[in-house]
Amino acid sequence: MSKFIHTFFAVFISLSAIGNSGKINISGQVKNHLSDPITITYLNNQKLTSIELDVDGKFSISVEIEGGYYFLKYGRNNIYIYLNPKDELSVFFDAKNFKETLAFKGKGAIRNKYLAKKAKVEEELTKDFEAFYKVDETGYLKNLMKIKNAHLNLLSQYDVERFFVKEEKKSLEYERLLKIQNYKSNYKFYLGDDIILSENFYEPIKKVNLNNDKDYKKQLYFRYLVNSVWSKRIDAAPSVDEMLNVLRRVPSKELAISLVNGFYSKITIKEDRAKDYLDLIKRVTNHQPFIEAVEKKYEKIINSKVLNVGDASPEFSFEDIGGEVFSLKDFKGKYVYIDVWATWCTPCIKQIPYLKELEKRYHDKNIVFVSISVDKKEDKDTWKNMINDKALVGVQLFADKSFESDFMNAYAVTSIPRFILIDPQGKVVTTEAPRPSFDKTKTLLDELLN
Repeated sequence: MSKFIHTFFAVFISLSAIGNSGKINISGQVKNHLSDPITITYLNNQKLTSIELDVDGKFSISVEIEGGYYFLKYGRNNIYIYLNPKDELSVFFDAKNFKETLAFKGKGAIRNKYLAKKAKVEEELTKDFEAFYKVDETGYLKNLMKIKNAHLNLLSQYDVERFFVKEEKKSLEYERLLKIQNYKSNYKFYLGDDIILSENFYEPIKKVNLNNDKDYKKQLYFRYLVNSVWSKRIDAAPSVDEMLNVLRRVPSKELAISLVNGFYSKITIKEDRAKDYLDLIKRVTNHQPFIEAVEKKYEKIINSKVLNVGDASPEFSFEDIGGEVFSLKDFKGKYVYIDVWATWCTPCIKQIPYLKELEKRYHDKNIVFVSISVDKKEDKDTWKNMINDKALVGVQLFADKSFESDFMNAYAVTSIPRFILIDPQGKVVTTEAPRPSFDKTKTLLDELLN
């Protein structure tokens, strides 16, 4: 997950008048609130409205909307909601434990209770990566239908309006198609291996009209699906000129802007085409703040010292949950498996059960597991709460300057989760260690420790 949410373009893309429009009222209270406002955005992350909280964490918003899906944001927390004109929705949560305390009341609450519960159901059904992903094509499609049917069953349990049922059923099918489109990349991401798929596997996507502008604006998973298809087409082009030719065939301005914003995430030390994407960005936009941000990221990467196997690892000196300071040299004589993560990073959280499994498997071996949070200082209490709530083990440390910590800069950490392995002499084994969920991780550690 990238450390940025990329909305650099100062371009407001208005939504067409689709369906009902009118005013809604949203109020609520945030317990243990910080300085963050409550913000509602469109699906393209453009801000609809934002409101500061009072000293008691209370807020009240009144705004004109088109009925549909939106995002409600507070700090790093981001929830998917459905709003309809004349809603009188109340939202409550504790800033220190957002997901577990989120609650809705009033008109419009039932829709959003369903969406919150839906996210938890899917998280439960997909938490075992091997059971979900490590199957053949037929098995994977069955797993997708299992999720869709679970959501349909859940939807039937909520007394929601017919228009929402219609939109949500469409959303569930688009979500299924998106998971088909991204199966290969997700397999690599979560399991660390490549998988070869038949052409027939993608047939359901080929039947979809990717030029459906109405659904692109109103349906989140259709939006993701279209972006994914076009992004892969651009990435497959062998040169900047040909990448540009593909981009010129994109059917809408809104889609083009979304794709170009996404190019930012391609500027990483792991992306062998980072320079191509930098050049492409410069050729398609003259928005200077965005260009400067991309150039800064690229320069940081190419100017960072490249760490090789056998090099002495840079040091760190970070506090644990009790305030005790630990340095890398404190673990000299042991292998050190470092997990760089944050409480807001969903892929990081999904690795926790697998990390716990590794810690249990090698608890009596010559290795220590160190997790370093790159949360911001104002989120330190959230970090402490997650350590306790999820019973995290190993050495839990908090980076002093988030992503700008010297250790993170030395390893060019720009996205997480990130795993690093250091040997007993304090030398680099690998700057990009396999994830806990990968089979190859156990193979590697077995070889080193046995």
